[in-house]
Amino acid sequence: MWDAIGLDVLEERIYRLLLRDPRCSVEECARRLEASPDAVRASVDRLMELGLLESAERRGLRAADPRIGLGGAIRRRRAELDRLSLVADELAADFQEGLLRADPERVIEVVEGSAAASRRVGELLAGASKEVLALDAPPYAASSGTSISAEESALARGVRCRAIYSSAVLDLPAKLDEIRQMMSLGEQSRVHANLPIKLVLVDGATALLPLTGNEEGVHFTSVVVRHSALTDALVALFETLWREAAPLAGTSSVPALDAVDRQILELLAVGMKDEAILRHLGISERTLRRRIASLLGRLGATGRFQAGVQAARRGWI
Repeated sequence: MWDAIGLDVLEERIYRLLLRDPRCSVEECARRLEASPDAVRASVDRLMELGLLESAERRGLRAADPRIGLGGAIRRRRAELDRLSLVADELAADFQEGLLRADPERVIEVVEGSAAASRRVGELLAGASKEVLALDAPPYAASSGTSISAEESALARGVRCRAIYSSAVLDLPAKLDEIRQMMSLGEQSRVHANLPIKLVLVDGATALLPLTGNEEGVHFTSVVVRHSALTDALVALFETLWREAAPLAGTSSVPALDAVDRQILELLAVGMKDEAILRHLGISERTLRRRIASLLGRLGATGRFQAGVQAARRGWI
């Protein structure tokens, strides 16, 4: 457990010993732990670097308050892991580029038949972690239940979902009911008079789009396009159409919020800090960070206070 902040077994034992007996010297630590004085001195130096030990004049070593010392070590390690995560994203981009050069066919996966395409959409949505973009227009396959269920699950995980529908859906009452259902769960929906293609694009990296017009039957063909210049172009196309599209009239833009999300937004709106929110709601810091990130994405806000203000303006709270 302690190796998560960079401590080895001896360093942990020394720190625990000095917490219980602040008067213990290096020599006494070595005797009681059956370790060499040199190894103990090296461990003491390491603990002082981490801020877990302090040098007290005339009294030798003194352990820092664990709530302060360990808290600082945890924050430093968390910052290191965040930096490593950014490096991993950069390396993943290099890895993907290398694969594409070695085997360009990796970019495209052909999907035959409407049933297979529906299953593939469900798989893509199940793997979404940040955002789903969709261009949606008639004609439709007989059932869209799989994709609807998958989108509901994505929204429940805090994934931001934006969809642009062809204006033709205004003449389809059943489809409008589906859209209202998804908007009530948090989907952001707009309508456009002229959509050039259908599209599902997950996390800006993987897209599925049809090659044939009729979704019925085994002759319907789609392609899955993996992260490449093509998916970047599809994201740009979506954002252009999103700016041109209009809000879907006659549907509610207020999402379904649970009691905790609603309270978080109310507290953010009055400028309450995270520490105070944690005490007020009695939830973990990790849960609060996850919920705030989800709410920021759903509101398109860049900051906590702005999220609270926007939520109030939109009638979410």
